[in-house]
Amino acid sequence: MPGSPGTTTPQIGDVLDSRYRITGVLGAGGMGCVYLAEHVAIRRPLALKLLHPEVGGIDEVTKRFEREAFAIGQMDHPNCVDVSDFGRLQDGTLYMVLELLDGVLLSDLLEQEGRVDWKRAFHIARHVLSALAYAHDAGIIHRDVKPENVILVEKDGDPDFAKILDFGIAKLYGDGKSEEVVLLSSNDPKLTQLGVTIGTPTYIAPEQAFGLPIDGRADLYSLSVMLYEMITGVPPFDADEVSALLRMHASTEVPAFFEVAPDLRVPEAVERLIRDGLEKKPEDRTPSATLYIGRIDDVIARETSCPSVPPEPGSGLREISAIVAEGVRATLGPAVGRVAAKRKKPKQILVALLTVLGLTMLSAFAMGRRVPEYLPGSSDLPLLPPKHGPEAEAAADLLSQGRPQEAAAYLMEHRKKVDDEPYAQMVLGHAHASAQRNIQALSAYEKAISIEPDLAQDRLMRTNVELLLHKKAPGVVDAALEFLGMLVSKTGDRRAEDQLVDLASFSKVSRTRHKAVAVAEKVGLGDRIDRLSSYLLDLEHGATCADRKDAVAKLRALGNKKAIPDLRKARKRIRAEGMLKRKVNTNACLRVDATEATRYLQSL
Repeated sequence: MPGSPGTTTPQIGDVLDSRYRITGVLGAGGMGCVYLAEHVAIRRPLALKLLHPEVGGIDEVTKRFEREAFAIGQMDHPNCVDVSDFGRLQDGTLYMVLELLDGVLLSDLLEQEGRVDWKRAFHIARHVLSALAYAHDAGIIHRDVKPENVILVEKDGDPDFAKILDFGIAKLYGDGKSEEVVLLSSNDPKLTQLGVTIGTPTYIAPEQAFGLPIDGRADLYSLSVMLYEMITGVPPFDADEVSALLRMHASTEVPAFFEVAPDLRVPEAVERLIRDGLEKKPEDRTPSATLYIGRIDDVIARETSCPSVPPEPGSGLREISAIVAEGVRATLGPAVGRVAAKRKKPKQILVALLTVLGLTMLSAFAMGRRVPEYLPGSSDLPLLPPKHGPEAEAAADLLSQGRPQEAAAYLMEHRKKVDDEPYAQMVLGHAHASAQRNIQALSAYEKAISIEPDLAQDRLMRTNVELLLHKKAPGVVDAALEFLGMLVSKTGDRRAEDQLVDLASFSKVSRTRHKAVAVAEKVGLGDRIDRLSSYLLDLEHGATCADRKDAVAKLRALGNKKAIPDLRKARKRIRAEGMLKRKVNTNACLRVDATEATRYLQSL
């Protein structure tokens, strides 16, 4: 019934509100689930956010959801995620239609790299500040600026083009509503509790934390906390108890960079700018996002040896050796040589080489030739099967010419003819992958394999999936892991089995490892997972004390004495804090649990 709490749980293929067809799942959170979808009429891929049925009847939740849609709807800015529609389904379920983003959450980048070069951090912050300047001018305060709400996408050759997400707790200037005081009881200071917290404690401004009136300078404080963390690798304040953390924001002096990162070398002006943004009183901070951008530009101009050249995102990486570049030119020709001669990250070089190899294979596909013998893993099997439609051949030819978007568009135009043609779907997957539309690529690959299981051995497809498994975008990695699960369940693919088991056992990225465990268990591979290695990684890399205590409990239940040395080591983990380098046991919360687990294992 319209207006009542929703009960919609869409399935793949369902069409919602007569306009949006569900094609996949991107992720879920406390308030809702985000689905991959497409507009039925124009076939445009998009993200569809639905409010969870169980919270749809909570007034504060629905207001927050509506406020997010309204706030984003007011934001027509390249550094803000776009919302194109908002509505309510017949059963009352609220939904929001957002642009589909394929990128890396800043929080995931920091988890992977620890910290980033200061020029790269300023480059990312400049994008976020541009969005905040626009929002503040429109009378909107974000109130939850943090790494989890910033996504980096590639745009116009910039791999660190930042977009700000989640205006769910945004506040409008002059809306007449009083602020809410943060009353968190959780031991996880980064956890935002629904209906209680306005902001995230690790990044919250002092005046916001204690319910005082706020303006855009609260967002600038949060951004400064984020910048501090990006450059040093840790936030300025950290505490197990939220109340203690809030007091630190309000009264504790911001530690100098050398205190938290003794090996760090950055210009003094960089630290001074960030510390100005972390002043306790709003009137002492940089007054606006626009002026903050101006100060960033001034620092970069003064501190960069060539001020006339804009700093390259991700600068600080070593250039690829000229010898390596020449070797690439000699081996694979001028097209790859031009790529290698440019200043790129090692992973970008790998992607470039694989792209060239893939286009060579696709050219052979289009012409009906065999794979050239010099390609690694080549065989005598022809890439172009005897039964294929002209659409697959035409699209493969476009793709071999380096025109992936045209190849995909061509196949979409002939959708009725190629929907059940496995080889056309495989080419469509290659085209989407080449154009960095990763979720759509996996969807096309799955359709191709479901029709023709032998295509699970397609070399380019396997290469593309391997690359997706190492992306820093959690939604893409999750989808790639689910794809491996599909290969196992539908084709019994041994290689996919080994990949899943390996990631579930040994991946150092906690989120990837946990998702791989879930997928492996779902397809019957749970008994092959190296639980000891997986739990020890949880013990070492757990984000919170609760996570690490859970790992201790699992190790105890596992009953493997090989865990004893790591449990003993975990109890004694220390770090230096403060001006006098006072030693603090960061795993003090594990002392009792780890000791009891050790004794139990010794008794076995």
